[in-house]
Amino acid sequence: MSYSEDICVRPSPTLASMQAVRPSPLNTFERIAVAEHYDFDRVGPDELHISMHGLWCDHNISLIWRSETEQVDLYLLFDGRTPGGRSDDICRLVTLLNERLGSGHFDFWDKDSALVYRNSINLAGGAKLQTEQGMALLAGALDAGERGYPACQYVVWAGKSPEDAVNATLLDLAAQS
Repeated sequence: MSYSEDICVRPSPTLASMQAVRPSPLNTFERIAVAEHYDFDRVGPDELHISMHGLWCDHNISLIWRSETEQVDLYLLFDGRTPGGRSDDICRLVTLLNERLGSGHFDFWDKDSALVYRNSINLAGGAKLQTEQGMALLAGALDAGERGYPACQYVVWAGKSPEDAVNATLLDLAAQS
């Protein structure tokens, strides 16, 4: 060993210092948005909003980077409020939709009377978000939105049962393919 290795104190990286120099995974999502011609808005260093066109509507996705937990959270909030008295049907619909998802989940936020799709990706240990992972997260949200939005509309505005709404949505999506 050399004198400098024996005597000198070398800085050792800590989690805090790693987070300080670690690039945000939202940069990857921003590059995807540019490449795919999605409308997007970088709200801050840890928040990005992306608008993706769907068959039924534009889906607005919020991505939030939580450096303390090394996790990217995705939220797709459906536009419009549900009329009073339908929250039990929406909760049943959420259960039926969640049974058909491979990842992520739907929630009903009673306070906001809103249906939301949520998913996340964990990048613990300094893992770098790959473009393919980001694209898969966005594709999963778009697929969930294309199923959830019309099903919610069928329940709320057409007065269908949650079971009928899910079945009608699956048929409509099959016809679009």
